[in-house]
Amino acid sequence: MKKILIILNYYYPYVSGLSEYARVLAEEFVKKGDEVTVLASNHGKLAAKEVINGVKVVRTPIICKISKGTVSPSFLWKAVWLAKDKDVVNMHLPMMESGIISLGIDPKKLITTYHCDVNLPKTPLNRLILKCIDLSNNICLKRSRYIAVQTKDYAGQSRIAYPYKKKYVEAATPIKDYNRINVNRNDGKKVIGFCGRLVEEKGIGVLLRAYEILCRTEKDLVLKIAGDYKEVAGANVYADLKKYIKIHKLQNVVFMGKLKEEEMEGFYSSLDVFVLPSINSLEAFGMVQVEAMYCGAPVVATDLYGVRTIVQRTGMGVVVKKNDAEDLAKGILKVLHNKEKYWKPKEEILKYYGTAHCVSAYERAMDKMIG
Repeated sequence: MKKILIILNYYYPYVSGLSEYARVLAEEFVKKGDEVTVLASNHGKLAAKEVINGVKVVRTPIICKISKGTVSPSFLWKAVWLAKDKDVVNMHLPMMESGIISLGIDPKKLITTYHCDVNLPKTPLNRLILKCIDLSNNICLKRSRYIAVQTKDYAGQSRIAYPYKKKYVEAATPIKDYNRINVNRNDGKKVIGFCGRLVEEKGIGVLLRAYEILCRTEKDLVLKIAGDYKEVAGANVYADLKKYIKIHKLQNVVFMGKLKEEEMEGFYSSLDVFVLPSINSLEAFGMVQVEAMYCGAPVVATDLYGVRTIVQRTGMGVVVKKNDAEDLAKGILKVLHNKEKYWKPKEEILKYYGTAHCVSAYERAMDKMIG
C-alpha cells in the first residue's frame, strides 16, 4: 500500500478537465488499495474535511481569487505538512503556489502532473501574474523526480515543460468508462454537441459562428451545448453567446447546463458529431473527445498540440484550424456527410486511451520512486 498525496487548487465537486483527471486518478489508486489524500482550496462552501469515494479530501479556506487562481495562505503549509509522511506526492500544475510548496517536499517523492501552459489576456497585471506562475512552475518541475504529461506532443512545445523531456512520463488522461446507449432519435435532426466550461478559451464563440455558416445550407441541425455557466473559474461567456444567438436569430441552440453523471452517456450517444473548438494552449488534451468516441460520436477538434493527437491516432474524426469558423464548419460538414467513415468501435479507442493506460503509467513511475 502506498500513501499518496495529491495537491491541486480545485477538486470535486468542481468539474474541469484537470479536476476530473485528479479525481479519477485518486479513486483508481484507492481501488488498488492505496491510501490517498487530496489537498485543495475550499473554492465553495464545502466541508474542510470529508471522504469522497474512499479519498480523504482536505480543503483550506481562501481569502480571495485572482483570475482563476485561489489565494489560500494555509494551503502552503498544509501541503508541506501533509507531505511529510507520504510515499508519493503528486502536484497538478499550473499552480501559482507550486514552486514554494515543492521547496518543502523531498524531490525524490515528487511526481508532478503538468497539464498546460497558462494564457491570460494581455494586460500589465496579467503579464506580471504570468511571469510569477511560470517561475513557480519551473521551480517545481526542476525539483520533480518525474513529470507526468498527457502527450509528448504538447509537452515538447510547452514554454515551461519542454526543458525537462528526460523526466517525462506519458500518461494520457484517465477516462470515465462511458458506453453508447440507445437514444430516441425520431426527429430526423443532425445533432452537433459540445461539453465543457463556458469560457473564452473553449472557443464556443467560434463554434456558434461555424453553426451559423452551416445553417445557411443545412437543414434540421441542432447544437447542444453542455456545461456549467453559473459557477465557472474564469471569464464566463454565457451572456455573450446568448447575445450572439439573438442577434443572428440562430435556431435550435440548446444550453443544457451542467449535466449529471448519469446523463453523460445519453448526451454523447445522442450526437452525430462532437466538437472541441478550443483556441489556445489551456486545452492540452481534451478528455471529452475520448468520452464522446466511447459513445460512438466522431470528433472535430482544433489543431492544438496534444488535442489533435487523439483524432490523429484513432482516425475517428477531423482536425481543423484553430479559431477559424469557416474551417470548423467544413470539418463538421465533412463528418456529418461521411459519419460511417469516421466511426470506430470502442474497442479500437481502448487500444490507445483509457484509465488503465493512465494509472499503469503512474504506477510504474511510483514503483521506481519508492522501490
